[in-house]
Amino acid sequence: MGGTLMLLIQHIKIYWNKSHRGTPYATDRARMPQAYPLPANFFDEHPRGYPIHLVYLEQQQDGLRERRNDIQTLKKYNPLRVGAIEAITQEEDYYEIRYRYDGHRGANPARTRYDVHTNTNIPLNERAMILQPGECGRICYNGRYTDYDTGEWYYNLDIINLIHLGDQPKSLRPFTKKPPDKTYQQMARLH
Repeated sequence: MGGTLMLLIQHIKIYWNKSHRGTPYATDRARMPQAYPLPANFFDEHPRGYPIHLVYLEQQQDGLRERRNDIQTLKKYNPLRVGAIEAITQEEDYYEIRYRYDGHRGANPARTRYDVHTNTNIPLNERAMILQPGECGRICYNGRYTDYDTGEWYYNLDIINLIHLGDQPKSLRPFTKKPPDKTYQQMARLH
């Protein structure tokens, strides 16, 4: 494997409940940025894994409230799993990014495909994109969840920004300086 493999990841997650589904709250969510600058210490030493920038927001009556904005280090697994996506390192110095539905990460409605061999619907597992050195991608998916304690529904919108840094200089604005080169969506109508 070449020495230029470095994947930068930013995971933005927005939460809301039934009382914040329609207008004007949906308008607020549609207007929010889909990428943020990275924290100043993002490129500090991460000897045991990949740094990931986590931005979690919660919809409130008076707007979106930031609940988390920090860095976490993910272990160097292949494939690397973030939410409902997998990043698979390839020998040719590119990343294959896959959307892989399961009920815990993708919620309702289920994302499935029909398997002609078993005559059943199976969870969706498909290639979302290939990232070559220097390419940036964005994956968006949503879901409806049920709180285990209260039985109340709540909703998530996940935005995952990725860039295959390759030999590019490190920047704290890789996701905000230009639109993504590639996009993938699994956006369902949430009731």
